[in-house]
Amino acid sequence: MTTRMKPILGMWIALMVLSVITAFLRPDAWAGDNAMFGQWPTIAVLWLITAVFFDWVIQSTGIDATQIALIIALGSIIVFGQLPSVLFFGQEIGTASINALQRVIFWYVGAMVYAKLSSEQTPAYE
Repeated sequence: MTTRMKPILGMWIALMVLSVITAFLRPDAWAGDNAMFGQWPTIAVLWLITAVFFDWVIQSTGIDATQIALIIALGSIIVFGQLPSVLFFGQEIGTASINALQRVIFWYVGAMVYAKLSSEQTPAYE
């Protein structure tokens, strides 16, 4: 488990950095007045759960991290995300496209960081 902590924490940090960037570029994206622990602590908990889930999927399947990220991102867009919002609820295509792109970027960047940190060679004494 300790060898997997580095990629999990790296993915979590990458997602937190992307969240901060998103908060400045799109202030409405993280506007959550009803967040369970307050806005930023809730985002931190969400991304930690996401990173642990991602690690579990990688460990269970053995598939490449970026491939899993794209499968999860595109699957969530098609089934529960922006596509049903456009088809059933009349969300604007432009807004849906930006939200979908943001989702893909978050998953892909997080997976790239995870893959990079999990492929690094650790010293023999660790």
